Amino acid sequence: MTVSAEPEVNVELYSRSGFGGPFTTIVRAQYLPDFTRAEGSYLPRRFQTWELADEAFAGAHALPVPILKGDGLAIEVNRLSGPPAHAVKNVAADELHFVIDGGGELDTMAGVLQVRAGDFVRIPRGIAYRWNSVTAPIDEIVVTTSSEITVDPQNAPGTFNPDLHLDVATPHGRPGGPVDGEYEVVFRHGDELTSYFFDYDPLPCLDVKGAPPVVRINIEHVHGLAVDDGGLQPARLFGSVSGRDLLFGINSRRSDRPPVHHNVDYDEIICYAAGPTPWGGVDTPGTVTWVPKGVLHQGPEEDVHPGYKAWLLETRVDMTATPAGLGIAQIMETNQYGVHPSNEQSAVSV
Repeated sequence: MTVSAEPEVNVELYSRSGFGGPFTTIVRAQYLPDFTRAEGSYLPRRFQTWELADEAFAGAHALPVPILKGDGLAIEVNRLSGPPAHAVKNVAADELHFVIDGGGELDTMAGVLQVRAGDFVRIPRGIAYRWNSVTAPIDEIVVTTSSEITVDPQNAPGTFNPDLHLDVATPHGRPGGPVDGEYEVVFRHGDELTSYFFDYDPLPCLDVKGAPPVVRINIEHVHGLAVDDGGLQPARLFGSVSGRDLLFGINSRRSDRPPVHHNVDYDEIICYAAGPTPWGGVDTPGTVTWVPKGVLHQGPEEDVHPGYKAWLLETRVDMTATPAGLGIAQIMETNQYGVHPSNEQSAVSV
């Protein structure tokens, strides 16, 4: 008698509200992240942010270049070889800057920070800032969101210790005296800009009391929560008052590989921040991956040695790649997050 072989089993998780909602387990023989090709624009993509031309950041009022946008949310790329001549005040959104490379002195209306690679810097809406100096050319990812960004460490101090590793801007302790010429502050209000001019430096403050608006943590102080068996959701670092946008640290850690899952309520945007170990098919700092809502995916193994650093933004906003983003994007397979084999086919590259 011939005994038929049992089919290979693949387990999927169908979840609502991301990591926090109910989920359903689905078992099937097929491994659905392996799609052969796709037609249309609703596609997982990888963005090679370093491929944006320097000209995109040139000009008197050059601002970060958005590569993904949605209602009240944008993922932007910024590059600085030297300090701009003006300050910026975003009156429509909070900003979270993540520095991939470089560093310098960041001056704000609430004080000064020395910024280096790996830093997250939260700058709330209405706080003007400028780079006083650029000690090494800066490449950064900027998350702008109309929802107020909160420092919201989950499982602290295991994730990171705010008492030790949350830095605040240092007040100047001096007035902003008169200057030769003018100081310019560029207001960002949506997609439009308005400039205000002063015959004194508007940024210096004598002191700051109460809740500090401008804060920083470095990704090297973010520790992945590890388990011997099974999986564990990554640790949340930042949230939003609306609950719409959540940012997690997903550095290398001891845990089972993420399950195959349908995340139907959140777009997932990941920035590979630093090596030396590749994260699946991703090995270049500054690579941004994007899986839109409902696209079945698994993602690479996290338990690798000697490790890597990355972060994940989950958002309920429906995101769309911008023309600048599409110019540096590749279609992504959703198993190891490498370039999809059909990427060169015109039917896929929409």
